Amino acid sequence: MDIFQRMALEKRARLENPKTPISAASALEHFDAEASPSGVSVSPDRALGITAFWAGVRAISQTIAGLPLQVYERVDDRTRRPAPDHPVYQLVFKRPNPNMSAFTFKEMRILHLLMWGNAYAEIQVGGDGRPEALWPLLPDRTDVVVRDGQKYYSTIIDDKKIMLSPDKVLHVPGPGFDGLQGYNVIKVHRDSLGLSAAANEYGARFFGNSGRPSGYIKHPGEPNEEERKQLREEWNQVHSGLTSAQRTAVLWGNMEWEKVSMPPEEAQFIQTREMQIEEVARILNINPILLQHFSKATTWGSGVAQFLTAFGKFTIQPWLDRDEDVLDWDLFTENERGRFYTKYNLDALLRGDVKTQAEVLEIKRRNGVINADEWRALDEENPLPEGQGQQYFMPLNMAPINQMIDRDTDDLPRRTRERRSTQMRGRLRDAHKSSFADGARRYVRRDVSNLKRAARKAAEQQDPIAYLERWIEDFYPGQERVIRQTMLPMVAALADSIGAEAADEIGADPVDMDTFAEEYTDNLAMREAGSSRGQVLALAREVPAEELGDALEERASEWEENRPGKVAMNEVVRVATGASRYAWGAVGVSFLVWRANPDACPLCEEMDGRRVGIQEHFLSEGDSVTPDDRPGGIQTDHDVAGPPLHQGCQCDIEPEV
Repeated sequence: MDIFQRMALEKRARLENPKTPISAASALEHFDAEASPSGVSVSPDRALGITAFWAGVRAISQTIAGLPLQVYERVDDRTRRPAPDHPVYQLVFKRPNPNMSAFTFKEMRILHLLMWGNAYAEIQVGGDGRPEALWPLLPDRTDVVVRDGQKYYSTIIDDKKIMLSPDKVLHVPGPGFDGLQGYNVIKVHRDSLGLSAAANEYGARFFGNSGRPSGYIKHPGEPNEEERKQLREEWNQVHSGLTSAQRTAVLWGNMEWEKVSMPPEEAQFIQTREMQIEEVARILNINPILLQHFSKATTWGSGVAQFLTAFGKFTIQPWLDRDEDVLDWDLFTENERGRFYTKYNLDALLRGDVKTQAEVLEIKRRNGVINADEWRALDEENPLPEGQGQQYFMPLNMAPINQMIDRDTDDLPRRTRERRSTQMRGRLRDAHKSSFADGARRYVRRDVSNLKRAARKAAEQQDPIAYLERWIEDFYPGQERVIRQTMLPMVAALADSIGAEAADEIGADPVDMDTFAEEYTDNLAMREAGSSRGQVLALAREVPAEELGDALEERASEWEENRPGKVAMNEVVRVATGASRYAWGAVGVSFLVWRANPDACPLCEEMDGRRVGIQEHFLSEGDSVTPDDRPGGIQTDHDVAGPPLHQGCQCDIEPEV
């Protein structure tokens, strides 16, 4: 082949037809890169080069990709359960195919939806007719074809055109005219995106010319065309570009530099760029704040919770609904549709700030919507031991209307109303035991870990007792503060419930229990820290130095195993007794009566019916309680204002009115 034949072949092989330049809109349309009226062609890559568009697409796609997507089975009309053993669960939650993670696959599909208006994936079906892999199809190479009323999918894979039946394609269409395909977002909004791209290009060229207005050189003579060309080239070579912006200009031969001022409409291209950020926000239906545009206040609320709620409701939720509808139809067999379904979990996005989240969860917990283990799972914490966190609780003052009894009616004897109130206060105590145990477990865990560390260091000291005494003085003041901060919410919640019940029992208005809760928690913190301090000092002074480390380690392990349960059992009774006394004293009750529970021990039976003034103690320090005709007794080492009388005591008190 001679040179002329090669030249002819190369000419025929060119993509561009001289009569129809490749930059023409009619040609660019075939490449999804139409020229906009701004003169800038807009392709998907060019659109992603617009920082606002990139930020919006990334925010939406990554947010959705990060949401848990679960598979559920409807057991009946009211019950559902997770279906982790279903093959679809493995595809949407773990791995859609060997090459992609679930996050990457979801992110890519949403990216296709946001830009091309369609997301396609080929469904690889196993021998049992269920999907075993999902392979993405490029939206720019896939199309919907309708033949004889039947829908097919045409795609190009490895330069080969392939036709796929609808049951082999997972297709999520965006908003569209015919319901078969979604609009290509880049094409629909090419004018607006083209203006953004043009503004970017203008800015680049503006600063490429040193960011200064252009001007001209005034020559005293009449240079010819060649001289003018040479002068212009030499000037631009030395002074064009940001790196040359501050160079000193040297003119000769009486030449002068005349600067041309920039027209205001050209100097305001930055405002144009800001306007285009808002245009992109409208295209993607996203708040401009998520595009890092802070010049204007948001109208979606000022709080984080309101902002995330609006983002989830108006931007994210519509895309989730589209995806779930298609997943539920395309990935399950005909017999499974309606029984199995997929669901995105938006809770993580809509939780808001920590305080709001805690308040919402507390309401759910209090009203029996979630249990303690479900609450803990949200914070990646393990369930409570021995099934303690699996119970559901509800307020005791809630009941069906047809079962409501007016507790203020005179038809009920006073003793009956008192017993009923005592039972309800007992149930309130039981309902708060798990939260008290959880709080105690947290501060005991801190106590234990620090004590074990101190025990190991003490064993290395020449005088371990002196070291422990210094450690105690340093550590336990801080431990008191931790106990106070940890337990105050639990104490306040139980005190409020008990106080309201106690006031209602005698027909009084509720009493503010905040002061009681704070004072009680201070006392609890001192008692608990004092107990730990006393036990450590006792061991340090009683156990030989060579055995002290092991003894402290053993005591710490005992605390960790037994102490939270003991604290919960005793403190809920103490709080209930103290809150009742506080509430009744505030409304004028004068006398209290000790009431033993039905399964009370002989000591508590001996106390049953004992009557004291509300400012008095049932037992003073040093008093003894000895059951009649029964062995055993107890001598108190402190004033007893009410139950518990001993470890595990579940007695109560009642007002005498």
